[in-house]
Order: sequence, then C-alpha cells, then structure tokens
Amino acid sequence: MRQSRSGGGLNMDGKDRRTAKRISHICEVECEGAGASRLTTRINDLSATGAFIDSMSCFPVGTILKLRFRVRDVQVETTGEVRYCMKNIGMGVHFLGLAPEQSAALVCLVEGRPYTPPPPEEPRAAELPPPPPAQLQNILLGSFAVVSLFDVIQMIENGRLTGTLRMTLPNVEGAIYFNEGQIVNAKVGSKTTTLGIKALDRLLGATEGTFEFVKSSHDHERVIFAPSNTALLLDLLDAKGEMSAMPSAESKH
Repeated sequence: MRQSRSGGGLNMDGKDRRTAKRISHICEVECEGAGASRLTTRINDLSATGAFIDSMSCFPVGTILKLRFRVRDVQVETTGEVRYCMKNIGMGVHFLGLAPEQSAALVCLVEGRPYTPPPPEEPRAAELPPPPPAQLQNILLGSFAVVSLFDVIQMIENGRLTGTLRMTLPNVEGAIYFNEGQIVNAKVGSKTTTLGIKALDRLLGATEGTFEFVKSSHDHERVIFAPSNTALLLDLLDAKGEMSAMPSAESKH
C-alpha cells in the first residue's frame, strides 16, 4: 500500500505528506553508497524533494547516496540521504543539492506541467584587456643568455617583421630598427645617442641582457643601407676581426 511505504502519512522530512506532493513514477535508479557499494533498482514514488526506492536490501538510515536517474529528458545526478527503511520493501531518500534545472524538472513532473529546459549558456568571453595598438604589440622577448642576437635577427628577418628590437644590456641600452625584416637603423644610448652603423656595431657583441621586439605599423627611416642582413653583419664582424663569432654559410651546410 502507498501509505505503508510513506511511513503512515509522513513524508521523508517527518512532515505531513500532504505538504510534499508525491506521484507514482517508476524509473531506473543507480544508488552508490559508502565503500563504493552500488545498487541498481527503481524509483516508485517521487516528489520534488525525495523518492521511495524499491529494494530488497537497504542502506542504513543516514547514509548519503549518490543517485543517478532520468526524469523525462533530464539526467538527474545528485546526492540523497536515507531517511527510513522498510525491510524487504525499500527506503525513503531525501534529495540533497539538486541543481536548479533538475529541481525544475521534478516540480514540473509532479505538478503535471510541461518542462522546457533552459537555453544553454553562451560561453563568456574571457575578460581580457583590449589588445594594445599594433605599434605597441610585443611579439618577441627573451634573454641573450639563452638566444644569440644573430638568431633573434634571423627570426625577425624570416617573419618579415617591421618594428623595433629593444635591447637592455649590462652597460648600455639600445635598439635595432627593421623594415620587413631588414635592418635599417640602430641606436645606442639615451642622453648621448649614437645612430646607424656605429650603434649597430656596439650592439653586436651582446651576450648578456634582455630584448623585446615591438611591432610597428609604419616603416622606420632607413639610415643603414645593405643588400641583406647577413652581408651587413658579416662586414661588421670582419671589420672587428670576429668572424668566428658567426658560423659561415659553408659550415651551415
């Protein structure tokens, strides 16, 4: 009898069962208790706050179960507390922590109303600061202890990048300017400034310090004229008698 299952007119909270409307609803349910013991059986009576689960074997009163069952098109995965047991018949379970859409689906089922699932939430775009202007975009940075200046220049050349390679060295600050990957100018110092070939020559020996390349949307004034970066750097190294500092084209092959 229905009354015997619900505990003599009381629902699973010990209140008058009329305050928690129940319906006869049969569906499969998975119950998982402490010690990973699992039981697959069926729900019989159902309310918006709990259910009566048919079972010949019951979990002890007070056990918190993991419950999985389906209400219409909604998969309900929640926890429930065993409130009472009836030997060889089943147990009354009170739902804990139902998600809003699960609770709404249960209420609609019990009340006999159609259930319309909420529209899926659109993913929120990450709240990031707006990108900087193109002329301030930092796209390459690092340390000369890890990568050589020659390798950095080659990366900029291969990418045909226009911008400024800013260099902070132990004893000086400087910059090398590029138009579409080609070196067009250089600068050393802030108060007393050296430009062009002389500035580039001072920067070539960098083995310590840091660098960053800042992309630019406009070309820089050309002060250095050379057929290629490689020819330019080879001429400067040859003039300094430091040809061994840069591998020759033959050695690369």
